[in-house]
Amino acid sequence: MKTHHVSLLTGNFKQNAHFYVDILGLRFIKNSINQANPHMRHVYYGDFIGTPGTVVTFFPDAKLDRPRVDGKMFFNGLHFGVPAGALPYWQERLLSFNLPATIDGRGILHTQDFDAIPIEIKAVNQQQFDWHINFMSDVPANKQITGILGAELHVPDVVATANFFEQLFSDYGVVVKGNVINLADEQAIYLYETPNDAPESKFGKGSTDHFALAVESSQDLDYLWVRAQEQGWRREVYIDRGYFNSIYFIEPGGNRVEVATTNPGFTLDESVQDLGTTFALPPRFDANKEVLRKWWADQGVLFDDYQPYSGTGRVNNAKVVAIHDQTGNTRND
Repeated sequence: MKTHHVSLLTGNFKQNAHFYVDILGLRFIKNSINQANPHMRHVYYGDFIGTPGTVVTFFPDAKLDRPRVDGKMFFNGLHFGVPAGALPYWQERLLSFNLPATIDGRGILHTQDFDAIPIEIKAVNQQQFDWHINFMSDVPANKQITGILGAELHVPDVVATANFFEQLFSDYGVVVKGNVINLADEQAIYLYETPNDAPESKFGKGSTDHFALAVESSQDLDYLWVRAQEQGWRREVYIDRGYFNSIYFIEPGGNRVEVATTNPGFTLDESVQDLGTTFALPPRFDANKEVLRKWWADQGVLFDDYQPYSGTGRVNNAKVVAIHDQTGNTRND
């Protein structure tokens, strides 16, 4: 079982997009709304085609531009992977944007975004390739972020939360060792126990709304939904999000954990070239789309922040050259 996405809060969309697109080099892949509250935006970043496991989403709202309180229970930070040997590049890049960038004794690069979300960047034996490469970024292909590696989870009772993950997801390869919830491909969620006198947590800029794990199909969701009931875990909702189907749980510490399918994906309503360039809504919102578009236009939001990709799908926009083989048949180079 791997990460599907992580969803967080921000009070400043432009500042947020500057960090994740201009600095981290992710692609802006979806310009949408909060499906539970259509008067709140929901924006998505990821690799070029929005592959699950690379996606970070934010709910931008000026009302959230207030300090968060990380108290009794909260997810904390984002952990990203980059190709082996890329950490010096990333340290230099972050420093050039006047951001903190220190590498600890374990070889992990630490920084933070403009909402003070702690960011960890770790070298992995992986590199983006083909259409996973963000051709619209100035970050070289062999240095680009490969995906999400995990986060921290702070809870009052580490054992109770560990039992939730291990018991519910044991058939999906999730194993807990000590305070580490081990996922696939070097991904992990790190558990920390909060003190008894910790204050109540309060959402603000930089808070994590939920952490989502990936499964292949709705059959997996059906299985986990029933399994959770049988094991006595708190179920929240089973819902069609358009780009994926989801189930939500509240783990014993009080944090929201989502499980989402890897299909149909973010090209449901936009082509790969157009990702992130239109007012995107899943089909079930079609009847209200124009009403919502007008409401947002009255707020000054036109959902035209980014332009479509018009390149060749090759690094440095290299041309596709037609050549002839020995029998005279034309093929692409």
